[in-house]
Amino acid sequence: MQYKIPFHFDMETADPDDAMTLAILATHPRVHLVSVSIHPGGKDQIGFVRKILNILDREDIRIGAGTPKSDAPRVSVFHRDWVGGFKDSEADGPAAEIMADTLRQFPDSTLLTGAALTNPYALYETGVFFNRWFCQGGFAGDNIVPKEHRMQKFDGKITCATFNLNGNPLAAEVLFSIPMAERRLISKNVCHAAVFTNADAEMLMPFRNHNKGLDLFLKAVELKEKALHDTVAALLAIDPCKSLWAEVIPYRTRGEWGSWKAEENSGKSPSLITTFIPDLKDLWMLIKPENF
Repeated sequence: MQYKIPFHFDMETADPDDAMTLAILATHPRVHLVSVSIHPGGKDQIGFVRKILNILDREDIRIGAGTPKSDAPRVSVFHRDWVGGFKDSEADGPAAEIMADTLRQFPDSTLLTGAALTNPYALYETGVFFNRWFCQGGFAGDNIVPKEHRMQKFDGKITCATFNLNGNPLAAEVLFSIPMAERRLISKNVCHAAVFTNADAEMLMPFRNHNKGLDLFLKAVELKEKALHDTVAALLAIDPCKSLWAEVIPYRTRGEWGSWKAEENSGKSPSLITTFIPDLKDLWMLIKPENF
């Protein structure tokens, strides 16, 4: 039997790609999705995530939540058009508690983050943390990415604002300083190149009836063609060899993020950051069920 990577996914609902990524992870043959946490963790967000897991027959996945500052709605019309109606719901526990439980049960779990790092920081404050972390966020600029691999919109930049890290920059700076076995950042310049098109969807259509998560994912694509930032991060957590990486030290300056070369900053805890995905179609094919 093939080994399945145990995962915890920390997500939000402002962008549809988090939930689309959840659909993939919950049913992927190489993944054992143990738990999910939601930022900030409103009752409508929890109800929405429960609806997805119900559709996919994965009610066993525990859901943690942060502490929302208001009862403002956080689930869009797109989400409701996609999965249908659902009721507000309560989490199974605080995000940090759910993550800690997952680590006790599966010490080798992978943390995948697609939101501001508030929930992971809450875990860190309990005295434990994951030893393998894939973070959607960060930026590899001209000092890291070779000219031939740069997106035109980012050519000439060393730093850039990135949404998830700027959601809680102080938490990000702390968590990037922790020594761990494997910490990888999925850079903004790579994510913005990863637009999943209708043509890409056509490649996966023959397999949709063999996997409920893939079928639900493709239903979302039919509603909206977009860049799939968190999906890219998830797929690279499954197979890091699908990207080129550089060893760096992430840093923040004037509200933007950049990367120093690790060899020029010895003594600091390094991370790996994406610089280029050579074959996006090959990456997307990781979504399909195996043995087909």
